[in-house]
Amino acid sequence: MGRITISAFTILYIMSSTMLFAQNPSELERRKQYLEEILAINVQEDHRANISRRISLQDSTWADWLHRTGELPPDFENMPSEPFLPKPLMIDKNGTQINITSVDQWQDKRKDIKEKYQYWVSGHCPSAPSSFQSEIISEHREGNVLVQMVEMHFGPSNKAKMTMELMIPDGNRPLPVYMTQWTHRNWAQLAVERGYIACVYAAADDKDDTQAYQEIYPDYDFTCLMRRAWGASRAVDYLYTRPEVDKEKIAITGHSRNGKQSLWAAAFDDRITAVITSSCGTGGITPWRFSDPQYCNQTLDDITANAAHWFHPRLRFFFGREDKLPVDQNLMISLIAPRPLLFQYSLIEEQLNPWANEQCYQSVKKVYNFLHAGDKIDVYARLGEHAAMARDLERGLDFLDIQFGRKQYQWDNNLYFDYSFEQWAKTHQEDKQVKNQILPVVLQSKYKDTTRFISDKKRIQYNLEWLLGTLPPQVKPVNIAAAPDYRTDWIEWITKRPVVSDAEVIHLAPYTAMGNHLCGNLYVPKKKKFDDAKIPVIIYLHPYSYAHGYAIGYNKDLTGRGNSHLFQHLINKGFAVLAIDMFGFGTRMLEAQYFYDRFPQWSKMGKMVEDVKACVDAVDAFSFLDNKNIFILGNTIGGTVALIAAAQDTRVSGVAAVASVTPWRTSNKQYESIRSYADAHGFIPRLGWYNDEPAKVPVDYAEIMACIAPRSLMIVAPTLDRYEDKKAVQKSIDAVASLYDVYGRRSSFNVQKPMDINRISWDMADQIADFFRQQMK
Repeated sequence: MGRITISAFTILYIMSSTMLFAQNPSELERRKQYLEEILAINVQEDHRANISRRISLQDSTWADWLHRTGELPPDFENMPSEPFLPKPLMIDKNGTQINITSVDQWQDKRKDIKEKYQYWVSGHCPSAPSSFQSEIISEHREGNVLVQMVEMHFGPSNKAKMTMELMIPDGNRPLPVYMTQWTHRNWAQLAVERGYIACVYAAADDKDDTQAYQEIYPDYDFTCLMRRAWGASRAVDYLYTRPEVDKEKIAITGHSRNGKQSLWAAAFDDRITAVITSSCGTGGITPWRFSDPQYCNQTLDDITANAAHWFHPRLRFFFGREDKLPVDQNLMISLIAPRPLLFQYSLIEEQLNPWANEQCYQSVKKVYNFLHAGDKIDVYARLGEHAAMARDLERGLDFLDIQFGRKQYQWDNNLYFDYSFEQWAKTHQEDKQVKNQILPVVLQSKYKDTTRFISDKKRIQYNLEWLLGTLPPQVKPVNIAAAPDYRTDWIEWITKRPVVSDAEVIHLAPYTAMGNHLCGNLYVPKKKKFDDAKIPVIIYLHPYSYAHGYAIGYNKDLTGRGNSHLFQHLINKGFAVLAIDMFGFGTRMLEAQYFYDRFPQWSKMGKMVEDVKACVDAVDAFSFLDNKNIFILGNTIGGTVALIAAAQDTRVSGVAAVASVTPWRTSNKQYESIRSYADAHGFIPRLGWYNDEPAKVPVDYAEIMACIAPRSLMIVAPTLDRYEDKKAVQKSIDAVASLYDVYGRRSSFNVQKPMDINRISWDMADQIADFFRQQMK
């Protein structure tokens, strides 16, 4: 890398890789295999559009970079797995993770984070220039505001530049500063109204002086966003020379990609004293670990394909293995502590996941609390589209006014996923006593006949009901019928719904909803609706799509919104598709906010399962639907809900569960299935009692699947699913397969292991539909 200053971390990595190539060919072969897998599952995008999108000075695309450097993925097998966010207040000491208890230790951790982030995500940037030249190239007054255009020059032969527009209102000096990018000049105008100096700098798509840095500094591999962040620091260099500027009150803000660079700038420049990041998503406040297909936000492969120039090429190696990434966004953002920081975003915009954002916030807040600055990090979660409106920007300025001591507004953080097993457990201590009386049921590897299993099945159902909690009083709806689309939830008009050709959409909306005011959409093949034969139904249950429910699914070919293609496949096979947002997701996110206050003895999983049963009830309301052939297709969490619902409701003819079997009894640091369900997502709190003794879980996936036998069951277990404990999954599959043999229905149990990750490919969709077709009564 020429004259680049390489960190100790980078040197050790390169040395160890080189030595292993020579001494351990098996590792080399393993890394080559990883590359083949990565090339197979990554989005096939190849941008050669223009010079500003080059992935490096030498390379137009990621493929060019791979060819030129010959770099292979790291040896994932020998890297630790962190399925949840890495803990910022832990530091490695002689190979052991210890708690950080002093500011000095935190400073050491900050250095470690910066080194890893630059190596894996952002690339390395030069040191700040020792000097620069500046010139005011234009100046005029607009009323009581002085407007100046400033141009800085620095770097080798002063070739690098940074253009800024300053808007300096009259008033008592010094004044706070509001920095933003060329794209957001309108934002700056609002800040001037509040008495801020606005600094609009040329590091955005509209005007980007930092693009030239790639060639001016050829010995550094800093990416587009890091160049722009570094350019923001050059603007701060200039601001420090102006007597009007209050150096203790320099704030930076930006939206979307500019929200990302604002975070990066503040993380690497302590002179930036406050940050507002708006709708910055993946690579911003949305961690990489929660940017895989099951979260239905912008995935790592999508953003590193379509915006390859924003990030270092190495980052793309981690698609499908996000848990192995040595650094994540929560760690980078924690570098900003204890300076004021506001997360601002919409709960329902297309490429974000609000649960993931709150997980990041909660992690970073621990650092703020450690530094006695817990009141300096806040969240402003709004409803609406991606674009930020004036009302949102004004709220951000309120935040700055509060943090800079200019005003005393009230600020409340409205969190939608403010739950933990620890706080739930404090009010459920009686459960801890009851759980000792619940004896686990383990599915036998072989039953002599079904009689013995039926005895176990009763115990399985009892234990499963205990895990799900106490069902509150229920009554059924009187009138389930189609509703006009104008009566659907207004959120649907933002998140949209799948569009399927040759299908009629029947809205089950307010006034004629299913279950307990449960809304959904029924997609019916137009050609089949008036046939004599009734139409089989697939109930679709989505993955962890907190922002969108079933509106958006993972879309590998990027030609649409994912579930439009999936539903089209199912409609083409002659099925009707009934889709709902599961409880706590999409249009029902706010519905679940206070669930455990309202129903302390129930569980969110119990509620989701009851909703599926309500969907089964609803099939009877439509004479053209076949209530003898009701199937459920679920992906990740949707698959788990499907399995439990079918285990309890024999009206379900069959289930296809994709990337859903994550056994609880083998839960460990790599496969944190219990903590995921009991703590991180809060689906089954009672599982949390078994976090330290997982083998004692009352029932597991094998037992749940067994309760579906001998009905149709298809398990799709992708071989590259990072959430899957393959040995435990196979053991469960073997036991269930044996039970189907006892029933003489082995053909009703189908297992597929495609080389893929936790998503439904179009090939899988066709295989699932064909399996259901074969199993129809």
